[in-house]
Amino acid sequence: MHDYSIWALELAQIPGYPDPALVYGKLDGARMVPFYYFVLQSDDRLILIDSGFSDSDFVSKQAELYGVRAFSPPDKIMARIGLRPEEVDTILVTHHHWDHISGLPYFPNATVYIQRREVENWMAKWTAPPRQKWLCTGLDPDTGAELARIGAEGRLRLVEGVADVAAGIQLRPAFDTHTAGSQYIVLKSSDGGGPWVFPGDLAYVYDNIGGYDGVDEHRPVGLAQGNMECCVRSTDEILTAANDNIARVLCSHEVRLWDRYPSKEFDDGLHAGEIFLAEGVASRIGH
Repeated sequence: MHDYSIWALELAQIPGYPDPALVYGKLDGARMVPFYYFVLQSDDRLILIDSGFSDSDFVSKQAELYGVRAFSPPDKIMARIGLRPEEVDTILVTHHHWDHISGLPYFPNATVYIQRREVENWMAKWTAPPRQKWLCTGLDPDTGAELARIGAEGRLRLVEGVADVAAGIQLRPAFDTHTAGSQYIVLKSSDGGGPWVFPGDLAYVYDNIGGYDGVDEHRPVGLAQGNMECCVRSTDEILTAANDNIARVLCSHEVRLWDRYPSKEFDDGLHAGEIFLAEGVASRIGH
């Protein structure tokens, strides 16, 4: 098994996102919300967890609606650790919301893994009656055409349940949670600290999965298009997969990653963080 170095690269942020949208049952509060690429690199693989988003017309309107600032495309963001988008060989898509999948066109050589159920659900939502339009919340209408293009190029893998996609990397389903076909990623490591787990939007922030120390009750995300009970049970699975070590769970929109791991802030206010460096890999952020 190869050890992977792990980076969190911030591609955009929302300065004051309301807490009730992040944590079910919260009544007030707001916080900074980052958007990430999680980068996994071994000697011979370069893998992304989710693809971020683009500046297409649809995404630009969504970004304006939510107050997104400082968006930069991956050629600029990945260059901060010496990488290029065309070097990415695999993208593991946790779910089909625009901020996790709309950046796929930036990565022309990547094979894309997504749950088949998630793709079928995307199609079912767009063909639902107009009075069910809420089901399309967060969906980029261009996703279907992009996945079809990637499929025609032989780069699409529709997963059905648990799947091993590389040495030490496993996809695990979390159906009927944040979305119908959500999945999370477990990365085994030989450093003695246990597996790393990438929950996608099953856990926006630590609050969803036991708090900063991982010892409090689970509180589901603010938006679940599936079932809240399934959300709580899935986050418990995730923390268990990380050997109950919350520091090994890399939440998808958690600003406190910068406090927990070495990081660098750039002139645009965005960050790059070094979550883990494999043996022999030097720091790329100056620490």
